[in-house]
Amino acid sequence: MFHIMSWDELAVAVRARRRELGLTQSDVATAGQVSVELVRNIETRRRTPGRLNPRKARGIEDALQWEAGSIDAVLAGGVATPAVPKPPRDDPPTVPDPGDRFALARQLVALRSTLAAHQRSISPDAREALMTEVAKSAREAEEAIVRIMPWLDEGERGEAIQLLVKLREPLA
Repeated sequence: MFHIMSWDELAVAVRARRRELGLTQSDVATAGQVSVELVRNIETRRRTPGRLNPRKARGIEDALQWEAGSIDAVLAGGVATPAVPKPPRDDPPTVPDPGDRFALARQLVALRSTLAAHQRSISPDAREALMTEVAKSAREAEEAIVRIMPWLDEGERGEAIQLLVKLREPLA
């Protein structure tokens, strides 16, 4: 089936997205490394090319914060897909929240202690399921503690190491 390119739909979509982002045609042109004339021609449907150069299309998509291929999708009768913002690469990792960093690990240690005290009164199947889940949660807590180690001060590091040791102790 032959589909006619929908330049009218593209004109509407580009204009609407540009306004949504609070950009001028010049802003889009600069950010997309295309001419203002191209942006204007797309929005007004004047001298629309038979096909848009892929590099220029990608530039406009970037400027309008659309996923790659959005212009082709609109031309084919579909819709543009807003891009998911990506974190800047040069930023250092975010420092974890300075609140109680170890609350969940402490709760897990308490849960392990309770499970150890009552494991004989639990059916073998239930005990095995609980122990498997506790072991999985302990591994996740260990990984979380290890990830935040670089940001901990000396006192917190000592507490973190004590928790790691408790999390790794076998259930009695």
